[in-house]
Amino acid sequence: MRLNSLFPNLTDDDRRSKRSALLRLAIISSFSSKVFGLVLQTVAIPLVYHSLGEHRYELYLLLTAALATIALAQMGAGPGLTQGIARASAAGRHDHETSLLHAAFRLTGSAALIGGCVVLTAIHLISPAVLFGPVFAAERASIVNIANVCVFVVAAQLVAGVVDSALSGYQEQIFSNLGSMISNILSIGLLLVVCAHAPTITAVILVLYGAPTLSRVANLAFLYCRRPYLLRGTLHSCRGFYGALLNVGLAFWFIELGSLIELHGGTYVLAHLSTTKQTDLFGIVSRSLSLAGSVVIIFTQPFWPAFVDAIAHRDFEWIHRSYARIRRIVTVYSSLIALVTVTAGQGLFQHLMHVNTEDNYALFFVMGAYFVANNWTHLYYVVMMGIPGIWRVALVSLSENFLKLLIGLPLVPRFGATGMAFAYVAASVILPVWILPLMMKRSLHAISDTGKVVSANG
Repeated sequence: MRLNSLFPNLTDDDRRSKRSALLRLAIISSFSSKVFGLVLQTVAIPLVYHSLGEHRYELYLLLTAALATIALAQMGAGPGLTQGIARASAAGRHDHETSLLHAAFRLTGSAALIGGCVVLTAIHLISPAVLFGPVFAAERASIVNIANVCVFVVAAQLVAGVVDSALSGYQEQIFSNLGSMISNILSIGLLLVVCAHAPTITAVILVLYGAPTLSRVANLAFLYCRRPYLLRGTLHSCRGFYGALLNVGLAFWFIELGSLIELHGGTYVLAHLSTTKQTDLFGIVSRSLSLAGSVVIIFTQPFWPAFVDAIAHRDFEWIHRSYARIRRIVTVYSSLIALVTVTAGQGLFQHLMHVNTEDNYALFFVMGAYFVANNWTHLYYVVMMGIPGIWRVALVSLSENFLKLLIGLPLVPRFGATGMAFAYVAASVILPVWILPLMMKRSLHAISDTGKVVSANG
């Protein structure tokens, strides 16, 4: 059954109501998905930490960071596909939708192959002491064995991610979210079994990266059932669309690179310049707060393709109204989480995660401040990604995250995890906190003025 059948009282002209209805469905299903994602990570972080042990957990953090770089090879094809399908669907161009989807699969598949080969080559040829730190100098054999298996799983997840991008373009994230919810439930059960009987880094990565791939394959089959015309298309029909994907995709690639630096850069610097304890502490706290931040994504992730659709239909009133509502929700939530982190974070991690947090109150204070700043700028990033001029956003994102590393390098040897956390806050305040609101205000004014001119001429 087509998703449109859920809205029998809507006409094609009532696009605003339909967009809002789809957005509500996406947010509700995203909430369900994130709840189980929260449960998964709440179980996974302490379970994996204690089952692997301090040393192997540090290696797990560093290996997942290395494997995550495979995603950079896709050159942002996924976000480019979302924007392309949203615009083609708004114009009723089924041939463009088909060609974009096929081009995205071919581009991402080729990129995953190249990226996987590059990562494996680096792990095989470069000393573990150089890649992961001197404490892993004697573990080349085990690291190579883990990488040989896990690179394939991560590459498969990367290719399957094209399905989520396509569904976002149609504003059908409800199917992605339901698939994610099911895969999270499956991962929880498998992880409990693995950590109880065979706690290895390879097994953990297979569970956490493999289950989402299965749900995306199922969603692809259902997507073809709902839109049979997507099965049509040839290699020739895709040729003109690789450039269209890469034009937007390259900018998103730089944004994704910045996100990877944010997620894994601090851990990497600490592993080389500080102790294992400080590395693990920062990794656990930052990943836990990143998990809390995923609640914000419940609202912002569905909003982005809806925003692209609104831009395509020049519905500026809907854009301003929806943005104001989500901004209020994000501000209240971020402030509450920051307050809990500052006032009770040290005790919560001590007793719930069984992690030694003594003499690290400053870390939780700084990370609480960073949580507010990061979610404030995240909302601006989401809105700006739907507006023409994405390259400006990419430049700000990449500059911010490189700045985090540059500030952290001199601070980490003396202050450890707290020094790295301070670098994250400082970089956010120096660059995106003030420049993104200014950029968004100017961009929306420019688009609105253009829309008024078009309407008057029409």
